[in-house]
Amino acid sequence: MFISKYQVRISDINYGGHMGNERALLAFQQARIEWLKTLGLSEMDIGEGRGLIQRRANVEYLKEVSLGDVLDVSIYPSDIKGSYFVLAHEVTNQDGFTVLTGNVTLGSFDYSSKKLAKIPNILREVLENKKISKGNI
Repeated sequence: MFISKYQVRISDINYGGHMGNERALLAFQQARIEWLKTLGLSEMDIGEGRGLIQRRANVEYLKEVSLGDVLDVSIYPSDIKGSYFVLAHEVTNQDGFTVLTGNVTLGSFDYSSKKLAKIPNILREVLENKKISKGNI
């Protein structure tokens, strides 16, 4: 669906000399923000007065990620339901190796009523089409 570049910075590195475990979720979020922006949407505005709320996240660490690595963060929609959908992620490094995989379950949320709501049609259509495009560094 969407591929974003993520350059590993010093703030991403932990005491072990590689990317900290929490940073994978930040890379996922950055890619998601960039993807939504290409659609004219944001995490707080996915259409029809709704935003996104995260329900669950899962990350599998496959290889070390180091300072200066340039990562491709790919997003693929799956498991689209009434108010929830899953974005699967595959992260590859500049050498083409898959270094991280994971998924994030996101809900369509009406922040004014503080309730889950049906995924807006504008976003549902994009998720169901699963088109691939490239983001920027």
